[in-house]
Amino acid sequence: MEQHHGQVLYFQQVKSLLPPHISFADEIARVLDISTDSAYRRIRGEKPITFDDIEKLSARYRISLDQFLHLQSSAIIFTGRLDQASASFIDDYLNNMLQQFEFMRGFEHKHIYFLPNDIAPFMYFQFPELAAFTFFYYMKSLLNLDHMRDLKFAVKNINEAQVKLGKKVQESFNQIPSTEIWGADTIDSLLRHISFYRDTHVFETKEDIFCIYDKLEDLVTHIEKQAEYGFKFTYGEPFTNNSGSFRLYFNDLISGDNCVLAEIGDKRITYINHNLINFMYTRDEPFNQYTSETFQNAIRKSTQISLVGEKARTRFFNMLRKKIQLQREAVNHY
Repeated sequence: MEQHHGQVLYFQQVKSLLPPHISFADEIARVLDISTDSAYRRIRGEKPITFDDIEKLSARYRISLDQFLHLQSSAIIFTGRLDQASASFIDDYLNNMLQQFEFMRGFEHKHIYFLPNDIAPFMYFQFPELAAFTFFYYMKSLLNLDHMRDLKFAVKNINEAQVKLGKKVQESFNQIPSTEIWGADTIDSLLRHISFYRDTHVFETKEDIFCIYDKLEDLVTHIEKQAEYGFKFTYGEPFTNNSGSFRLYFNDLISGDNCVLAEIGDKRITYINHNLINFMYTRDEPFNQYTSETFQNAIRKSTQISLVGEKARTRFFNMLRKKIQLQREAVNHY
């Protein structure tokens, strides 16, 4: 491959990773700390880029050189971060999630495929009480933060700043078309968290427990409405021109693993959940193609309950509400 041709292809790869509204030359100039004119010459292959340039660009845009050069390798390159147990964890977690969704929103074509093993946290964020409970669970039970050890959960202690940031995440997600495949156990994980805290007296009052069950039931009913209309929208508000489409399928054989496939422009990204709370992602095209085929196969074997299938949809969401109601009855013995 001639040097200038390979260089041009490399920059085309970089450009494909950027939202279309961003000035490509200005972006390259900023990353490499060069003039816009010099950036144009490199983009066109008129001036060779150095290894330092490649290192900066590849690190900034998470480009795997072995994949770009089509080297024969069985390695699949993933990128991610290990969230640390610190006081800033929730803010960092939310800002990273918001950054991912805002990046996707910048593309004309965008779609998220999701196979959850529980309700996605960004759906909780439109309910401050559920958001606060989720954050509490993360910090107390997953990250084992020292200052959380003896704390009890109380709705009155909601962190308004975190709730506000979480709502931004949820609103950004709502503008991205998505397809989800749910199973009969999709809400079971959250119900286990609630019942464990209930049985171990982590809730401050009985009213706090009832509140979380009530808000979870409100969320389930809201998702049912989204499935009925085929659009995502904020609880208590009508859907708008920016509302993303919402396709929901039910499959009683498949257990989700929180895998996400995002289509952005003509590229795809697969996100994989690991170590309970962290995500890593890859742009490896063979892997993404395999993931896409897996999703399409699962969809073919599932029942669509959005827009159509009213009877199946009603039966499914009634089943979820019944699970919540059965647990709520146990609160009387708290």
